[in-house]
Amino acid sequence: MSSCRRNLFAVITVLVIILATYSNTFDASFHFDDESNLVSNKSLHLTTLDWESIKKTFFADVSGNGRMYRPVACFTLALNYYFGKDQVFGYHLVNVSIHILASIFLFLFLYETLNLPFVKAKYGPNSYFISLLATVLWAINPVQTQAVTYIVQRMASMAAMFYIMSMFFYLKGRISEGNGAKMINYTFCLVTAILAFGSKENAAMLPFSILLFDLFFLSGIKRENMKKFSLIALALVFVPLIVAFVLTGPSLFSTGTLLAGYEIRPFTPLERLMTESRVLLLYISLLLYPMPDRLSILHDIPISHSLIDPPTTLPAVLVILLGLAIAVVKAKRWPFISYCVIFYFMNHLVESTILPLEVFFEHRNYLPSMLFFPPLAVLTVRAIHFFSERKRMQFTVCGFVVLVLVLHGHGTFIRNFIWKTEESLWFDAMDKNPDLPRPYHNLGLYYGHLGLREKEKIMYEKALQCEKQPQYTSHHRTYYNLAIVYILKDQEDKALEYLRKSVEIDPRYAEAYSNLGALMLKKGKYDEAYDLLIKALTYNSRIPQAHNNLGFVLLKKGLLDEAITEFKKAADLDSSESIFPQNLGIAYKLKGELQEAVRNLRASLKTNRKNLLARLHLLEIYCLQGKTDAAKRLVTEALEIMPPQKFHSEFMALLQKEAYVESPNRHIISPLLEEAFLERSASLKEMARDFGSNGPQSRASVPSFGCPLAAKEQ
Repeated sequence: MSSCRRNLFAVITVLVIILATYSNTFDASFHFDDESNLVSNKSLHLTTLDWESIKKTFFADVSGNGRMYRPVACFTLALNYYFGKDQVFGYHLVNVSIHILASIFLFLFLYETLNLPFVKAKYGPNSYFISLLATVLWAINPVQTQAVTYIVQRMASMAAMFYIMSMFFYLKGRISEGNGAKMINYTFCLVTAILAFGSKENAAMLPFSILLFDLFFLSGIKRENMKKFSLIALALVFVPLIVAFVLTGPSLFSTGTLLAGYEIRPFTPLERLMTESRVLLLYISLLLYPMPDRLSILHDIPISHSLIDPPTTLPAVLVILLGLAIAVVKAKRWPFISYCVIFYFMNHLVESTILPLEVFFEHRNYLPSMLFFPPLAVLTVRAIHFFSERKRMQFTVCGFVVLVLVLHGHGTFIRNFIWKTEESLWFDAMDKNPDLPRPYHNLGLYYGHLGLREKEKIMYEKALQCEKQPQYTSHHRTYYNLAIVYILKDQEDKALEYLRKSVEIDPRYAEAYSNLGALMLKKGKYDEAYDLLIKALTYNSRIPQAHNNLGFVLLKKGLLDEAITEFKKAADLDSSESIFPQNLGIAYKLKGELQEAVRNLRASLKTNRKNLLARLHLLEIYCLQGKTDAAKRLVTEALEIMPPQKFHSEFMALLQKEAYVESPNRHIISPLLEEAFLERSASLKEMARDFGSNGPQSRASVPSFGCPLAAKEQ
């Protein structure tokens, strides 16, 4: 076949195989970090394609630190939301498409590389077979399911796709003959490199991969080239550091800045570095033997406290150093094999050294493993040629390769069933790591989202019975979530007990202080609530519920201006919540600034038309202003939105609840409500009487604000 037809056959082969192995993923639900990064992340809920909305997606870090966060990947996730909201099919379609494109460019890159002058004599005749076999082995390996099926890990797969595209275009630029072709390829190389950096930070190794590639395959491993390329590599390291130093000052290099994040990890930087030596070998073993029973969203990795604790640490370090040493020493003789080895370990540097990240996740293997399989494909070719005179052995080798491909594809297909639902995913993790608390904790969260409170409580209690406390969770979050379960069951004393246990474990746990403050506010202990809410906002100033509840306390103290400030902060932090502009409107009403009150109450109703409390306060203001027609429209609209029986029951429920601030003046709004119900139907006369002056009397005050809780935590 011609080169064009061969490449087309390879593309079709990769496409068909990937679609077959991932055909059962398109209805897999959101999982784990999808909740905080996608489902609850308002910055990614793109509803219009104007520049302001698009720009917001570039700063979608869930920590809310205001810094740009993986803008390319986040923008694609926002586009998925724009076109399909929370329908998972579109997200999976994009993820699988990214995987297909990454595989195609991996094949093209390998094929072009193996036909370069430095290696063509050795690999050129078999370059097509090696490239296609290596690509398929990588693409259908079950380990990759975490980067492909797990929606939020599009960040990892997209970074890898643009990474290999950038390397391919650099290669094409270097071997192109015309200046125009060179310029086009170098431009694509630069653009895809920027897109890789904008997808995930581990693409930072791309310049070094390109530099090493040029040295090994294009310029040649010579003393003068090694000296020149070493200087370029040093510049790539130090120039960004110097620029960062100029922009941010010496604080960039302080211990606190470099190691920020270790305060929540039960290991030191050195311990993490030693542990990662074992992790890297585990990654390799999973690539070689990726049976579904060895894969899990969580792995129980004991921390290495020294080179002999556990005893496998020192051998792991020695194996890695020996492998790298052989690759460097043999680079001139075996440039292709050496480059693949160095590429693997070099691209683990960002996530598998001293950064204060969790120790192990399978998706981190996606980019580094792109060049893991070419040496195995070369070995397969050598075996087939070695047995050229023994046809049975040749067939045996080929049969083994086919068997491996079938097993890998089947393993990926089976593994993807585990990703179908949160329940199946966490039961799988629970079966493989029964002593870890996190699977029970997150399964409890899943049941909580379904409203299955008793199952949720049981899972949290099982999590608390686990003695192991791995690096990525602690019981303080479980105590916190269990407290919210008891709040929802109106068992507030039990909730207080668990919230206090939570802050005993983590004295800087802002969300727990926020909810403690909310409960103290509900009990009328305003001074204690004030102290707790101030403490919550000291540790995390971006909890809208804490600002809202602090506003309550300040209202009770008669500090209206300060209360308004806090309500504004709550509304700014979460514009989708109707209760915050509602409370701001009520505060302005109490201050006598009726125009501002009307504006905010109407904003609350725009967010939630069924917000009865905001509607009643707005009704009172219209009555005070003599806007009878507007007031009648407000009531008529309410009765169109909700059935009269529901309106009546919610109104009566408000009267029976404990109050935080004064309710709408019943004597002002009742005549209009009574009239509206009488006009609707004679059958509503009984309800209409409840709005009249002889109807059931409210307590001294009515719940006008509510004290919402901070959310549960993963």
